[in-house]
Amino acid sequence: MEQEEKNKLSFASIAISFFILIVLPLTITGVIISKGVVKVGEEATQANLRVLDEPEKQGVVAQAKTLAEAVAQFYTEREKDIRISSILPRDEKAYTTFLNSNTMGVVKTSSVGVIKIPELIYREIAFIGKDGKEVLKVTKNGKAPDDQLRDLSNPENGEYGVEDYFLKAKVLQPGDFYIGPVVGQHVSKADFEAGKRFDGIQRIAAPVFDSSGFAGVVALAMNFVHVMEFTDHIQPTDPGKIFAEVNADDSNFTFMVDRDGNVISHPADYLMVGFGADKKPVPLMDAQNYNKLMETGEGTLNMANIGFKDENLSKINAMVYESKNGSLTYNLGDTRYFVAYAQIPYYGNGFTKPKGMGWVGMLVDIDKYHQLSQEKVKDIQQKVARWQKSSITVVIVSLILLFMIALILSRGIYRQIRKATAEGEQGTPDDSH
Repeated sequence: MEQEEKNKLSFASIAISFFILIVLPLTITGVIISKGVVKVGEEATQANLRVLDEPEKQGVVAQAKTLAEAVAQFYTEREKDIRISSILPRDEKAYTTFLNSNTMGVVKTSSVGVIKIPELIYREIAFIGKDGKEVLKVTKNGKAPDDQLRDLSNPENGEYGVEDYFLKAKVLQPGDFYIGPVVGQHVSKADFEAGKRFDGIQRIAAPVFDSSGFAGVVALAMNFVHVMEFTDHIQPTDPGKIFAEVNADDSNFTFMVDRDGNVISHPADYLMVGFGADKKPVPLMDAQNYNKLMETGEGTLNMANIGFKDENLSKINAMVYESKNGSLTYNLGDTRYFVAYAQIPYYGNGFTKPKGMGWVGMLVDIDKYHQLSQEKVKDIQQKVARWQKSSITVVIVSLILLFMIALILSRGIYRQIRKATAEGEQGTPDDSH
């Protein structure tokens, strides 16, 4: 009887030892993992359950100012290019080298995510004789044939419509230059939804002089996508993050306005300035045509004239030239908006103070932003709950398996011990002999 009790005690000791060495650590690890998942979920929840508070608003204003300064710097660098182009040899080789040596990255989507690929800053460079006729034009596809050269002494011969950059540049002094408005074919809402995007240019022209005096004008067609790149991929509430495209319907986007109030960069390209198929500017949205043009997307939005719909945007368009940068929070119907604005501090030829080139705006629908934040938090909480259930399930199944393994091992070791003990007892000499 005493030996049986010892055997039971020995087996229990072995089983407990295995439990302590194998099962107990896993249990503790499972508890730690579960609590860790919950803690990470709570931290993620707090990080995403945000409201647009004052410090965050000031951060958006700072973003707008930084972007505006970057745009200004971009145009300052273009001054160097137009001056270089005005002294280039007027031949195909020199013009081709100039085009190919000026590139910048453009955001694109790929199988590996959002990437930047190099793209020419200028689509073409042309020399226009003093009579207004193009003498030489080189594009990324090479030298343009003679039958494609234009007579720009008549502005109506412009590629997109009435373009008077030759007439503007020919009267300038040496070293001066002219930057024209954004021109390009307007994109309707239907085309935009089908995947088409605004594909415009901006003319930069300068007079050319030689020993005999005025010789003509050199003109660059700057690919306007490089300007739109500054604002097209940014959401005000996600600083530092680059989006392939921003959805205007989320009311959390960045836009750009020229000195005349025209929208020249916007996530909804159909609101931007542009020319129709008839080479005439598309209609300006006003109180009479606004609803129709918003539905078809065949008009352009002008911040100086949007007071009939949102007087605050018109106020901002006026204020930006006085206070340079700032913000405004206001209600429009049942919606609360926050708009940060910053003047683009570029005052090159044609862009005189106080207006300069225009301004950058960042708009946030405060209530929608908070709603999206809450939806994100709910999604995180659901994921945390699933992760916690999964971790608990894994731990429980592992515990059962390990407990069974520990039991089997304990029995095996216990039997070996008993066998060894029995053999030892049989081999012990009898003290009576």
